[in-house]
Amino acid sequence: MEFTETYKQSGPCAFSPNGRFLAVAVDYRLVIRDVLTLKVVQLFSCLDKITYIEWALDSEYILCGLFKRPMIQAWSLAQPEWTCKIDEGPAGISYARWSPDSRHILTTSEFQLRLTVWSLLNTACVHLQWPKHGSKGVSFTKDGKFAAICTRRDCKDYVNLLSCHTWEIMGVFAVDTLDLCDIQWSPDDSAIVIWDSPLEYKVTD
Repeated sequence: MEFTETYKQSGPCAFSPNGRFLAVAVDYRLVIRDVLTLKVVQLFSCLDKITYIEWALDSEYILCGLFKRPMIQAWSLAQPEWTCKIDEGPAGISYARWSPDSRHILTTSEFQLRLTVWSLLNTACVHLQWPKHGSKGVSFTKDGKFAAICTRRDCKDYVNLLSCHTWEIMGVFAVDTLDLCDIQWSPDDSAIVIWDSPLEYKVTD
């Protein structure tokens, strides 16, 4: 068995979806290595220590969570000079994820005050109030056309259906849960399944 030399790492690491690159966080720096040769392909410097990284599905972009700031920085492998910075200010950021089209970033503020969709194409943003969870409660269809996002207001759980093209709300309906745990589209995108907390043992579609 053979081993490579050791490389510095102080934070998260992740392989790109296409399997070609490995992203490694080293304090403030994001190091992108070629998987086959382990040579450095790109090196990006962030404004604070990196606590979270996530690749876009097309492997062309990668985001870094600087949750102590709180801030998100995104980078492009094809255009190293391009950069994106998302700062939620006092609202904070508890979680960030890519949309299926790899051109939008969804952030959830601290205390689930709002979920924001940020566009990399035209700098527009859309807000959705009172998301149920920080890192859960969001599901996309397999074709990436629609999103189901759970919210909670007035002690009641709701499911919001959004178009991933315009990010407009297509419909909202209440669900019969005491404390909605998570949501998932079916494999053929024909139904949505939600499940309650373990204390309730309830699944609804």
